[in-house]
Amino acid sequence: MISLLFIAAAAGLPQDGIGYPSAAAALEALKARGDVTVSMENGWTTADDKANRTLWSFTEPGNPAHPAAVRRTVVMENGQASIRMHALCQAQKADCDSMLEEFRRMNAALQQSLAPAGPASAAPSWQPTSTQRARVEALSKAYFAEKDAAHYGAAWERLGAGLRQQWSFEAWRDAMEASAARAGTLQQRELKKVTIYRSSQSGMPGTYAAVDFTGRFANADTYCGYLVWSEQADGSFLLMREEENYIFNATAAQLSSEQKDKMRGVFRCAD
Repeated sequence: MISLLFIAAAAGLPQDGIGYPSAAAALEALKARGDVTVSMENGWTTADDKANRTLWSFTEPGNPAHPAAVRRTVVMENGQASIRMHALCQAQKADCDSMLEEFRRMNAALQQSLAPAGPASAAPSWQPTSTQRARVEALSKAYFAEKDAAHYGAAWERLGAGLRQQWSFEAWRDAMEASAARAGTLQQRELKKVTIYRSSQSGMPGTYAAVDFTGRFANADTYCGYLVWSEQADGSFLLMREEENYIFNATAAQLSSEQKDKMRGVFRCAD
């Protein structure tokens, strides 16, 4: 089972709980390192320090707890994974307490997800919330709408660190434009299935959401694929994987029904 050591420095408490005198100083130090991925989403800035198995979360102006920083590190102790969390919050105590309670809730969910399996009579396993599901569906629709409208800069902001390391923005934008030009006008797109699950990737346990979709374009009656989102410390999601598959009409005209069905199976098109 995962255990949690929590150390917080809130208003009026010692200011060195995160190893820096302020949240701003910590963020600047992390940005100066070449091996830390920094991103921003929904009023939070996150810094992924994979070398130290640490995820940092920083408030942005407008957040009631600003300025604040939360550092969470996964460590192994006696063969068990533990999350050590330190926080520095320099806002009003009530706002700091509210922010820290939210992080305690997220860590409690991680603890439950990593607990060893018990007997059949044990407490039920973790289940996603309706809020998580609604957020993932809304994000997926917004991401597709931005790409359909050629608002590639806005869509790019939804990509996580992994995709941004694989692509430059220019190369990704050009690939999206080429795909859109070949497919033609969108006729229909439907989210078929949303699966939210717990997993551990790169040593950092977390929550992920897979979204299967189907649709058609003017030049491709068969279109399907999936998105995979990763939940961030603040409850937002970033896109970590995307797959879009097409059977273009010119190709489909040369295929039998059996061949088209086989290709849909290879593409894992949801019914």
